Amino acid sequence: MFAVFCFIQATVLRSGYIIAVTRQDSWAMAMTGFLFAIPIVAIYAALLRKFPGKNLIEISDCIFGPIIGKVVSAFYLFFFLSLAALNAHDLGSFVVRYLMPETPVAMVLLISLMGCAYALRKGIENLMYLSICLSMIVAGAVAINSILVLNDMNPGFLKPFFQMDLMNYIQGTVTIGAVPMGEIIAFTMITPMLEKEKKVLKPLLFGLLLSAFSMAFAMLRDILTLGPLVSIVSLPSFESIRYVTLADTLTRMESIYAVVLILLFLFKVCILLYAFILGLGHILGRKNQPLPNQDHTNPSFNADQPSSLRSFPPLTLVSTALVFFYSLIVFESAMENIDWGASTAPFFSLTYELLLPAVSLLVAFLRKLGKAREVRE
Repeated sequence: MFAVFCFIQATVLRSGYIIAVTRQDSWAMAMTGFLFAIPIVAIYAALLRKFPGKNLIEISDCIFGPIIGKVVSAFYLFFFLSLAALNAHDLGSFVVRYLMPETPVAMVLLISLMGCAYALRKGIENLMYLSICLSMIVAGAVAINSILVLNDMNPGFLKPFFQMDLMNYIQGTVTIGAVPMGEIIAFTMITPMLEKEKKVLKPLLFGLLLSAFSMAFAMLRDILTLGPLVSIVSLPSFESIRYVTLADTLTRMESIYAVVLILLFLFKVCILLYAFILGLGHILGRKNQPLPNQDHTNPSFNADQPSSLRSFPPLTLVSTALVFFYSLIVFESAMENIDWGASTAPFFSLTYELLLPAVSLLVAFLRKLGKAREVRE
């Protein structure tokens, strides 16, 4: 639950591409986007329940067979790789644009991805534990920053209420449901390790619900603080926190926000990179066996799943290199990135987040595959 929350927060805190569509009503889109994402997550949970102990790539092989299944898995891997590259690009652009303008973006990406690869080598369990502390830090930072900008808020900036075209709200709902929330499809590579196939839906939905409330709260604060400017700036949260001053001594609070945002981006890239490496290892026929000296004393994780990627380091290095080079060429400018997030990204993401899983679940039902068939036999 906490990992899902941190995963989505990396996108929530840079909500410019959402606010550009629905402007002062964007805070409401957080809840409608959550409702839109519920059936998508239900499909993931249904697949994981029908094939307990198997991740998304293994499920594709069970449903479509070894050949077509590999093709479907390749589409998922491309999606994981693209998401990792997009978020790595956003991380590099943020650091270069707001923190270290003279630093080459390639150097920022290289150091960041090296850190991600090192974190994955230490095991996915450690990232899950880290998400608990990181969630508390994020919640505390958002609450404190919001309190400190109370004097600069103007409730009049919320007017007029819901006066835009219906298509704007539909676009905002689909965008939030697909881009930040639907991306938790990457967790279908991790949840089988919990060995709790009957409780797959609960942590995902609770993580989404926490993210929806946090998103609505953060966007409401940004709208009340920035007013009409909120639809122009690319990072509304960062710009609104710049208003924070306390007795002319406590200033530059956006630096704390910057550190939190960087940590969230690194966490999200780690999850996406892990999903890609794990799926790539399965497609290439690598056995998912842990090392003899690998610690699996934690009963919350399945010992048959490679929680650490030390068992195939070449794939880790190759995958990290792919993300690095992909992130360098994915966008040419920040405006192109914002336009992609508001217009093209929802359709691109829903192809992999909704269409492919829904087809997989339908085929599994038609072929009577999965746990129900195994019980009858």
